[in-house]
This record gives sequence, C-alpha cells and structure tokens, in this order.
Amino acid sequence: MSGKARFLTSLRGERPDRCPLFLRDLTLALDEAGLTTTEVCARRYNGDLSSKAVVGYWRRVGQDAVVGCIHHLGFGVETLGGSMDYPRKGIPNVAVHPFGGESLDRFPDLDMKRDGQFPEVIRSYMTVSKALPDTAVVCNTEGPVTKAAILRGLEALLMDIVSEPGYARELIGYATEMGCDFLEAVAEWSDCLFVAAATDNPDLLGADVFKSHSIPGLKRMVSAADGRNLPSVFHPHGDFSAPENREALECSLSTGIAGFQFAERNDQDAIKDTAGGRVCLMGGIDVHSTLLLGPAERIREETVSCLERFRPWNGYVFMCSGSLHRGMPLHHVDVMTRTVIDTASVVR
Repeated sequence: MSGKARFLTSLRGERPDRCPLFLRDLTLALDEAGLTTTEVCARRYNGDLSSKAVVGYWRRVGQDAVVGCIHHLGFGVETLGGSMDYPRKGIPNVAVHPFGGESLDRFPDLDMKRDGQFPEVIRSYMTVSKALPDTAVVCNTEGPVTKAAILRGLEALLMDIVSEPGYARELIGYATEMGCDFLEAVAEWSDCLFVAAATDNPDLLGADVFKSHSIPGLKRMVSAADGRNLPSVFHPHGDFSAPENREALECSLSTGIAGFQFAERNDQDAIKDTAGGRVCLMGGIDVHSTLLLGPAERIREETVSCLERFRPWNGYVFMCSGSLHRGMPLHHVDVMTRTVIDTASVVR
C-alpha cells in the first residue's frame, strides 16, 4: 500500500496495512535542506526551493502525507497591506496586521493565481505532487477565526466580536473565503484539506463564540473541499475532551469533516471514546514537551503508548499534537518516525 493510499484509507475510517504517519512539518524541512527562511519565504517566495525542501525531508523520514509547501501564516499579509518579519533561521511572523487599523468598509479582492506569494506557493504544490505521486499532498490552510486574527490581530478581533459583532462576522467570512480560494488554487495538486485552527479554540473564545463564528466557517470550507472530492481534517486547539467542550466537539464532528486532530492536553482515551469510529482521529505525542525536550527513550515510550491506544488504526493517523517548525531537533523527529514505522509494521 502506498503512503497516499494508507493515509486516505484511514481518513475513510478503514484499516490500512500499517498506521499512517503525517508530520505536518511546515518549516522544519528548511533545517534539513540547509536553507534560510529568507531565501525561501521572503519577498516573492521561492517555489522551487520550497518544493526541494519538502521532498528532501520526505526522503529522510518517508512520511505518508506532506504539506505541499514550506508554509507560514503570512501568505497574503503583505499583499493586503501588512508586513512580515522573516528571521534568517526562524519562523516567519506577522509584524503589522493588514487590517489592524480602523474597520474597513470593503475587503480587497485577491487573485491567488496572480497576487503576492501565492503563484509560487501553488508552484511548490504542483512540483511536490509530481515528485511524490505515491504520497498524499495536504492543502494546509488556516481556520476561520485563526485567519481573521492573522489579518486583524487577535486582541482587536476579540474586541470586535464583543463591540462590533457585525464587522467581526464579515471579517471572519472574508478569512473563510480566503481559505476556500487557497484550496481552489491548489486543489489539482492536493489530496486532502487540512484546516489548521489554533485560534478556533473554545478555551480561548468561549464555547458560544466557537459555535457561532468558527463552525459556520468550517462548514463552508468542508463544503468547498467536498466540491473537489477531497476529505477535510479539522485541527482546533483547546481541550475537547473536557465535559464543557463536549458540545463544541459535537458541532465540529457535525460539519462533515473526515478527520479530527486533537491538540495537546486532550485526554486521548476520552477523545477516542467520544469520536472514535465517527471520524478519523489524528494525533500523538506533545510536540512542545515530549518531542522538543526528549530524551529519546521518552519519545519512544510515548509514541508506542499512542500507537497501542489506537490500534488497529482503522481511522487513525499518527501525528504530533501540532505542526513542526525549524529548530525542532531533527534527531528527535527521527526517533519518533522510526518508532512509528517499526511499531506500526507489527501486525497482530
């Protein structure tokens, strides 16, 4: 079974030949490739170097699915009037939010096949897809509130939700459409939509705001993916195993997602009991503590524990609790991936 088939089989809730592995490494491959953040991500973006890094890191670890580019949160920020900071060997971050000032009467149009960094990002997806035909290529884009916070600034957005709810809803709708437009731009070269949604978080927003602002946008994005016959995965942050977030979890599952990636601090047994068999569950060890800090034996032990918890992996994909970025010790990731491949190849 190819990596692509393995990954998509689990997303359908069926049993693959072994547990699929998806790292969702967004900038980590730059360390393996020996490239600086600026030469890939800054200015026009370099689709050739981006795809070279993604494919090069795939050759090192052999995961079953990859994001089709070196991904950062600022796609579109500069085109819309904001600015980015590109640390030479760090992670790109928003320096000035494009909509951080007074409320706009009209949001600008974006053509993702022509504007800003998007054409080269699309080029990276195309190149990766052609170079790795047996590996699933995942369209990674931000969730509705998460993208709106990138454009507006989190504090300002939270104030809008309270004091200017109409404007907040329009902005979140605009952010949602940006995600749908990005999916449309790379759909030809993608096998799955992954909605990365750190700020779409009931622990941060409150359950009511999550249901009224995140869920409608997620439904719209899932519908766009369905129109392309692509399965969707939702990765919010927050403790969805907590009783007070049970309704938020149920609302998430009701949107039609094929996969749900749980973040750190979730009770994995509780998540499995509630959502197992209903969607593909995706997750594993804590990226911020276990994977970052090690040591190797702890990484191995916790990885095996996760694999055993979700065995026989019909409807499960091993991932970390969040995305992987440069600065993560590559040898720690090697320990984790080798443990997954060795353990998950044992059939019983």
